[in-house]
Amino acid sequence: MPSVYRPRRPRASPLWQIIHHGWDDFQNKYEAIYRKPHGPLRPEAVEVVEKFYRCGDLAQGFTRLHCPDCGHEKLLAFTCKTRGYCPCCHQRKAIQTADWIASSVCFNVPHRQIVFTIPKVLRGIFRKRRKLLTLLFHVSIESLRDWMRTRLDLPGGQLAAIAAVQTFGDYLGFHPHLHVLCATGLVDSENRFHLMSEETLDPLIELFRHRFIETLVREKLLSRKKADQMLTWKHSGFSLDAGDKPVSSHNIAGRRNLAEYMLRAPFSLEKVTWNEKAKKVIYRSKRSWHTKQNFQVFTASDFIAATVEHIPPKSQQTIRYYGRYSNKRRGWDFKHSVRPPLMATLPKVEERKQPLRQPETLFILPAPEPKSHRALRPLWRDLILKTWGEDPQRCPCCKGKMKNVGTIVRFEEIEFFLRLHGIWEGIISLPPPPDPPFDIETMEPLNVPIHWSWSDQTDPPPEDWWQDTPGEWEAPELPLDDGYTLVLDGDDPNELADFPTFSVG
Repeated sequence: MPSVYRPRRPRASPLWQIIHHGWDDFQNKYEAIYRKPHGPLRPEAVEVVEKFYRCGDLAQGFTRLHCPDCGHEKLLAFTCKTRGYCPCCHQRKAIQTADWIASSVCFNVPHRQIVFTIPKVLRGIFRKRRKLLTLLFHVSIESLRDWMRTRLDLPGGQLAAIAAVQTFGDYLGFHPHLHVLCATGLVDSENRFHLMSEETLDPLIELFRHRFIETLVREKLLSRKKADQMLTWKHSGFSLDAGDKPVSSHNIAGRRNLAEYMLRAPFSLEKVTWNEKAKKVIYRSKRSWHTKQNFQVFTASDFIAATVEHIPPKSQQTIRYYGRYSNKRRGWDFKHSVRPPLMATLPKVEERKQPLRQPETLFILPAPEPKSHRALRPLWRDLILKTWGEDPQRCPCCKGKMKNVGTIVRFEEIEFFLRLHGIWEGIISLPPPPDPPFDIETMEPLNVPIHWSWSDQTDPPPEDWWQDTPGEWEAPELPLDDGYTLVLDGDDPNELADFPTFSVG
């Protein structure tokens, strides 16, 4: 059974509620509170937030869809088409790009995702100078390429990789790191793919560590004394995560999932709860090893400051293509219309744990791209159909196809059509936020009293509420100012849940 598509209600979104109540306060406080840690407020960030505020709002204009068979009419609101902030528009772009990467860019060879992480002491270098993140791209890709060339004894081997930078952590802190989706091997000059064997990544970590530190010294971003000191650290802070195993050759869905994770938005609406009475934001995520909590409490302006920081600059390339996946190489292949089969070779016998037979299967390169890139871009209708299994242009009355009969942008016409459809009052009046808390899996409100808030005396909660006590463990309780008690379930240090839920008793 396909899911039923229903147009979203942007003003009921917790993020919209937070912007509505805290945006003016955030701008007034920025110079005094947020400028020093975050730098100047970027005009493009303000533009993105203001566009999001109008995204999907029928009161800002819409397109009329009319059914020629039965006369039924539907109104389609405009979207902001921004990245890095609007969850709807960013996710639509991420799904579209990930599908293109998995089906049209990647070869039918094993792939894996490698995450390059730098120590916390170096992250502040990039906080106010985002252009320097190019250094992270270059050092990571060059280290990965040279490591593969050495292991395969293939000096001229070409890498096939796609890299995307992320600047956020679990609780929206500034945490720049690089995700690389790469083929697990190299392509030689004769178009043969050389597959790498499973092995430890420790040599790659050390190569990346030394090269990155030396690059910072060369760019005069780090002193030689501090660099020498960091090279002696037992726990360097540099790390690589390559997952459990590569995605198999013809697993397009697996490559798509990796690409979507690499391109995901900085935060999820499923983790955000807005309490209008207390003017607080509760952001839930994985249990933090530092605070020992699975949530963090923000004021509206603090939450806006934390999210706005991750809006990429207008000129910044957050995703880049390298080697055989580079734009230049794919353009050359298309121009010459030469797409020979890609032969896969196994690792050397001495590098294998068990003898394997030479496979007979050839890994074929993807088909050439069409001249127009728009041919690869699915329409809004196609994305909704793919996600929900329901066509938004299908008439709910006669099941016919609805047609576009014009756009409405003038205020008088907007009010006329919204009143005609009987939704003007519901649009202009601010709907109440969803009753918190939500179940993290189903996003359905739990059976709790409607009015609740954090007490001023326990905001933030005590640091030792999570600690284990002698005898049988009991869920920590926090008194609320309306006579209720907030019980945090699932936080037993001995039996931690991945996503504990909130409940009131």
